[in-house]
Amino acid sequence: MNNIRGKKSKASEQGIALIVALMVLLLLSAALMGMIMMSNTETSVSANFRDEQTAFFGSKAGIEEVRDRMRSGATNSLTSSLPATALPGGANGVLYVTNPASGETDTPWLPLGTNYPDTEICQEVTCTGGVPVGGWYITPAATASTSYAASPILPWKWVRVMAKANKSVTGTTLVTSVDGTTNGNRVCWTGTNEVAVANTYASCAAANGNYLPVYELTALAVTPSGSRRMTQYEVSRTSFPPIPGAMVFDGPNPVYGAPNSNAFNVSGADANQGPNGGAGCGAAANQPALGGYNNAAVTSLNGQLNRPGSYTSSTPYTATPAVSNVSTALGPLSTVDGLTNLVSSITAAAGASNVFPNANSSVPTNLGTNSAPVINVVQGDYSLSGSGTGILMVTGTLTMSGTPSFNGLILIIGEGNVVKNGGGNGTLDGSLLVANLYSDTPPTYTHLIPLGANNPPGIPTINWNGGGNATIQYDSCWTSSLTQSFPYTIVAQRELIY
Repeated sequence: MNNIRGKKSKASEQGIALIVALMVLLLLSAALMGMIMMSNTETSVSANFRDEQTAFFGSKAGIEEVRDRMRSGATNSLTSSLPATALPGGANGVLYVTNPASGETDTPWLPLGTNYPDTEICQEVTCTGGVPVGGWYITPAATASTSYAASPILPWKWVRVMAKANKSVTGTTLVTSVDGTTNGNRVCWTGTNEVAVANTYASCAAANGNYLPVYELTALAVTPSGSRRMTQYEVSRTSFPPIPGAMVFDGPNPVYGAPNSNAFNVSGADANQGPNGGAGCGAAANQPALGGYNNAAVTSLNGQLNRPGSYTSSTPYTATPAVSNVSTALGPLSTVDGLTNLVSSITAAAGASNVFPNANSSVPTNLGTNSAPVINVVQGDYSLSGSGTGILMVTGTLTMSGTPSFNGLILIIGEGNVVKNGGGNGTLDGSLLVANLYSDTPPTYTHLIPLGANNPPGIPTINWNGGGNATIQYDSCWTSSLTQSFPYTIVAQRELIY
């Protein structure tokens, strides 16, 4: 008997491959959509972060422009517009510098509206109706300078400039508190820290001749997509160490080849004239004709004078020969560390175009005028025979010949060596400081004195071959006026929640 087996039907398996393919496609599509969403999210996060950073750095750019324009020698300087003595909340106590985009209205002094109102001001001073009372801001407002503008224009909208007033611990904002107790008092910079002084003083200088005002610079930036950031700096004018004498030998064991000419004279009696014939100068402060590093240096200098009567001064110094120990007055300039810091500060203030490396064999072509002083830094030897105004710093040997004339400061910091040739005429109204940063005995300059231990400088040298009618006249007003061209120092910086 034959058994015939029936064939199994495959109809139930038909289409399974299609279903599997569709399921795999669905999974792949879901994974792809997830990846696209994650990519879009990352793109959005990155774009938002970039926009926030654009606003943040935009606000800092606004502050940096204003900080630089606070210098007297800056392009479009704001010096004449600064609230020099007025406190915030008082009449003309706030200066705004605005930077609206094309077609925008930028009025931060108005409390309402969409024109970038300064709502932070009421965290700093007492307000009524969203603004301080009275004519509290300076009109007209200053505007951004095209000399500083980037392309495209950066999105900072305004920078507020005002003197810093102290806040007590009970105030709504603690970031400006100096001592945590006084409220609304003027804040000044001592050169190392902030102090609050009574408002009975009209200025920081009135409280203490060495105090400088502290300004708060607050900037708001808003990008076209709406990101907003606000930053704030506290700044003060760069303090310049006093030069305590008409000629200062900043170092022990000075070498002075003094001239024999009776027409040569050095006076420490403060002329206090400066660039404007005395206008805007502080009180005169006499100094010695020759400043010595210590008592031993004074003794050495007195022994090297050919005509002691040529070195004069006035009270509180000896009339003649006016040679005094200025060690306490030198302050940071009594050490190699302090002198090196001064060199760095002046080099930064001069700017790249006025720094002349010895390796390039380049020399200054513009020594400045009374109306436009210049800071020049020569990193090497330099010969001076013409006239100029400003600050001249030489790190090598300064050789003077002919009839050199200079108004301001001549700083020979490095080799600390000055040579005057011939008997020609010449004048210096201001001060001359000579400091040697090498441990060798001149004229060898090989081993720099190490930093970090507040070591004293080396042997300063001045050799005056022939006197002529040369005159060196101390003038404190030149010093104070020139240092106003230095960039303001950042005392503190913060970001504000806006």
